[in-house]
This record gives sequence, structure tokens and C-alpha cells, in this order.
Amino acid sequence: MAQNIPTSQVIYPANVPGLRKAWTYTTDDAITSSPLAIDGIISISSEDHTVSVLEVRSGKLIWRYTAEAAISSTPAYADDVLYVSSHDHTLYALEARTGALLWSYHTGNASETFPAVADNIVYLGSEDHTLYALDAATGDPLWSFATDGRIQSAPVVADGVVYLSSWDHTLYALDGATGELVWNYTTEGSISASPAVANGVVYVGSQDHRLYALDTETGKKLWSYQASDIILSSPVEALETVYVGSHDGTLHAIYAQTGNQRWSSKTRGAITSSALVADEVIYIGSQDRTIYAFSAITGNLLWNYTTNGAIVSSPAIAEGILSVCSQDGTIYAFSSDLLWSYTTKGSIEAAAAVSGDLVYVGSLDHHVYALDELTGDELWHYLTEGSVFSSPSVVDGVVYVGSKDYRLYALAASTGARLWSSRTEGSIFSSPTVAQGTVFVGSQDHTFYAFDMNTGELLWSFVTGGPIDSSPAVSERTVYVGSYDRQLYALDMFDGTERWHYETGGAIQSSPAIAEGIIYVGSRDHLLYALDARAGERLWTYQAGDSIDSTPCVVNGIVYVGSHDHRLYALDAKTGKAYWDYTTGGVVDSSPTVADDVVYVGSQDHTFYALNTQTGEKLWSYTTGGPIVSSPTVANGVIYIGSNDRSLYAFSLISISSAAKQQ
Repeated sequence: MAQNIPTSQVIYPANVPGLRKAWTYTTDDAITSSPLAIDGIISISSEDHTVSVLEVRSGKLIWRYTAEAAISSTPAYADDVLYVSSHDHTLYALEARTGALLWSYHTGNASETFPAVADNIVYLGSEDHTLYALDAATGDPLWSFATDGRIQSAPVVADGVVYLSSWDHTLYALDGATGELVWNYTTEGSISASPAVANGVVYVGSQDHRLYALDTETGKKLWSYQASDIILSSPVEALETVYVGSHDGTLHAIYAQTGNQRWSSKTRGAITSSALVADEVIYIGSQDRTIYAFSAITGNLLWNYTTNGAIVSSPAIAEGILSVCSQDGTIYAFSSDLLWSYTTKGSIEAAAAVSGDLVYVGSLDHHVYALDELTGDELWHYLTEGSVFSSPSVVDGVVYVGSKDYRLYALAASTGARLWSSRTEGSIFSSPTVAQGTVFVGSQDHTFYAFDMNTGELLWSFVTGGPIDSSPAVSERTVYVGSYDRQLYALDMFDGTERWHYETGGAIQSSPAIAEGIIYVGSRDHLLYALDARAGERLWTYQAGDSIDSTPCVVNGIVYVGSHDHRLYALDAKTGKAYWDYTTGGVVDSSPTVADDVVYVGSQDHTFYALNTQTGEKLWSYTTGGPIVSSPTVANGVIYIGSNDRSLYAFSLISISSAAKQQ
């Protein structure tokens, strides 16, 4: 029926070239550890002795913990606890949300590697040649295993077996519960890279220039691959391919089944970090100070960004943010303007609604869709009997939306099950408004309706002289709505009694907006009206160059409104004085939205615009495949807009803001 792009991540091959720096956070010394991103937070360790936990989307510091020495270790996470080791010979267990110390354990030497956690056991290798196994809850030692060399790699646990590499040239397989040796395999060089385990095979690189593939059961060599230099990078297996970097700056892609080379790509510095593969893109840092994104299929370069220090950190992706640490002491976070898009079989002229972690939108393909806020994945859809021009309203777990099939629907927000529907005598283009237990909506049968929000029972109705496409606004016991009969009506919200009406010079499709006792509404007589909300008396008007079907947006004393003359206007809310206008390439029916001093609006020239609220200067734009009539919706750092190309788009406000600052 419909499709969304992508299926699993919000950074994917098509939008990787558009990655922008979203935020940075700088510590007081170099960062050699990798970021750990999970559950909305990102944790980093620094040579300045600190562990810092940040918000993934903003980079805002949540807490910081200071150890007694430098920290090169990447934290490990399990059950809301962070485990991190330090050069002060200590492993720390910290409460992930607060940074409170739960316990610590002293090893025999510094640890540069990061711990692994599995089955309530924490495993940590140390420069004292020993692997320690500790109780994850208490830090009590369970067992230890001594090798003949330094341990600078992280242990990997799979199916109850711990795989550990050492500078004594050997990869060890140990029983995770007891520490007993299962098997070992000796290479011709020291091993400082961590192994990777996938599909019954353990992969490990050695300073003898080779990548080894060993059977996890027996340790028998299945194949080895001759790289172009020593391997300090830990391999990663994905897409039936093993990816590993070498010290001469080459990223190797090797077929997992045969050990034959698939492709290789060159950077300008040594690669000691591990790669990250996500949605057919491979990300890798290099000591040439650059993070790279290559196609995982072809090895073609998609994107790169150069920092001010060597990158020995492995990148991470979470919640649409790509992050990597640099030895310049900074963690860099990148996001794409476009997080995801979802394509239906009909134009999307309605605005989206966001509630909880779901996005709701209607389409002219007769459906209402519920999509995952983060990925755009469809959770459910509901088929009406007509096109859905109406924007949904979501209140108390119920989605209210009108359809061209004459009906107003109430759907369960979690499942899409129909709770009730009420029929009018005309198509519903108007978007419902819910207040005081009542759903208000207009119909093209000339009538304005008030339904009980729980049952759909008609409470009252009011007949005008024309179709009602305008969406109602409610304030202080009064509901306001426009009609094609040129009138703006003020009605008692409880019984529908008319309080006043005001006649403009043209049909009203614009929806009214209320701010500080003033109601603003556009008309097809080319005028924007400002009326006293109590009395309906005109305070001022502003004449545009054509009809105004756009709904005004009032923020910080400025009214923003679009017109068929292709312009977006910014007017003084008290006087109607024009501050600026911006000309697009098409009719502006879209209603503007303001967020963080940026006004967003769509145009029928196919383009979605971000403008400076004070000057009207264009800060950013994105061109879709069709006219934009839909209005933007902002929620949780994301802005949504529909297009007549049949797609709903989700953009990162962080990325757009970053792009705007670079103007």
C-alpha cells in the first residue's frame, strides 16, 4: 500500500551526503574512547579523567563523573548502569541516569579497553595481562584469567563464551561462567584489536597484517586475509561482508564466506578505530582527523568530515544522530536535514499531528496513517470512504479526523480501531478542534457541528450560508469559524448560540487564529483581518496581492500569513504594519509555523522554506516532488510537512538550525 524510507535508521544512503554538524561537546583533553549511545543519552570518556553523559539530540550535559586518572575506555551499558575503566587501575560502575557511583574494583594495572557485560557478569582486560570477571551488581570478583601479554582489546561475549585477544599473539576462547580455556589460536603478531563474532565465526586482526576467520566451536582457521599493513582496527561483519581497517589507512571489505576481497577504499591516515555499518553505509574514523562514510556495497565515498584531531574512536548512531569523538577533545554529532519520508498513494494536504511517539496524517488515498515518530514505520492505517483533507486532532488517546465521505471519525490512537463516526450532509475538509468534551468541525453542507467527543452524539449545529472548510478556534467559551458565505462567526461553544458575525469581502477558507484577545483570519477578498475577539469589531486589515487561504500564525507580537500572491507576510500583531514579506515561486496556502526564531512554510512551488522571523531572510529550503498545501507541524525536535508528491517528510530541527547558522 505505502512505503517509508528508510526501514530501520533515520540516516541512510540517500541522505548521508547531506549530513551536517548538529552539535559538539568539548572536554579538557583528548578523547580516544568511542561514544556509547543508548536510551536517549550518549556517554563519552576523556583523558581529562571524566565520564560525561549528554542528551543525544542536543548534546546538553546531563552529568559528569571524575576519576583519578585519564580514561581511554569506552563505557559499557547494562540494566541502567555504565561500566568504565580508568588509568587509575579502577573499574567504575555508575548509575546511568545520575552518575552516582555504585561500586568500583581495583585491577593490577591500567586498562585502556572497554568492558563487556553479559549474564550479569562484567569482563575487563587489563595491562597487567589479566582478564577479570566481576559480578555486575556488586563488583565482587568471580574469576580471572592470565595471559602472557598486555590486554588492550575489549572482550567479546557470544553464546556463553568470552573471546579475548592479547599482545602475546593469541586469541583465547574462555567459558564465560568459569574462565576455563575452551581453545586458543596463536597468530604471528601481537593482537590489540578486539574480535568480532557472527554466524559461528570469530574474526580478529593481527599485527602480522592478517585478518583471521576462526570457527567459534573449535578455533580452527577457516581462512585468513592478507591486509596491506598491521591491523589495529576491530572488524565488523554485516551484509555477508567483514570490514576492517589497516594502519596504512585502507578500509578493507572482505567476503565473509570466502575471505576474498570485495573492495577497498583509502583514507589519508592510519585506521585504528572500528567501523560502524548501518543501512548499507559504513562509517569509519581515521588518524587523518576525518570521519568517512562509504557505501558498504561498493566502497564509494558518500561523505566525510574533518575534525581538528586524529580519530581513533568508533562512531555511533542513535535517534538520527551520528556521533564520533576526536583527539581534539570534542565529540561531534551529525544529523541529516531529512530524517525520513513516508509515501502514500495519494497527495498529503493535511497537517500531521504528533502524540506520544506516533505521527498521524491523512492522505487523499482515503487513509489515515499512524507512523513511528523516530523511523516513519507504519503502525496502522484506517481506510475511510473518501479523501482525507482534514488534519487529525489527537486528544486522550483518540484521533479525530474528517473525510470527504461526509463523516467525522474517532479512532483509537494506539490501534486505529474505529470508536465511532458521525455523518454530516457534506464533505469534511475542516480539521476538528476538541475542547470541553466536544469535537467541533465544519462541513461543506454549510453547517458547523458540535459532537460529544466520547460518543459522537450531536450536541448542536449551526447553519451558515456556505460551505465550511475553515477549521475552528476556541477561546473563552467561544468557538470561531469562517464560511464561504464571507462571514466569520463567533458561537457559544456550549449551545451554538451566535455571539456575533463579521462579514468580509470574500469567501473564508482560512482558519482563525487567536492571540491576546484578537482574532486573525484571512479572506479571498485579499485581506487579513484583525478583529476584537469579544465584540467582533475590526481593529485593522492588511491587503495582500491575492486571496488569503493560509491560517495566520501569531508569535511574539508578529502575525505570519501566506497568500495566493506567492508571498509570506510578517505583520505587527497590534497595528498590521508590514515588517517584511518573502516571495516564493507559487501560491502559499500552507499555514506557517514558528520554532526557535525560524518561520516554516510550504509553497505550491514544491518547496518547504525556513525563514528568519525578524528579517524574512531564507535560511534553508527543501524541494519536494509536488506542490505543498499541507502546513508544518513541530514536535520533539522534528518538523513534519506533507506534499502533493504523496509523501510526509520529517526533518531535524537541529540540522536545519545548524544549516541556518552557516548561512
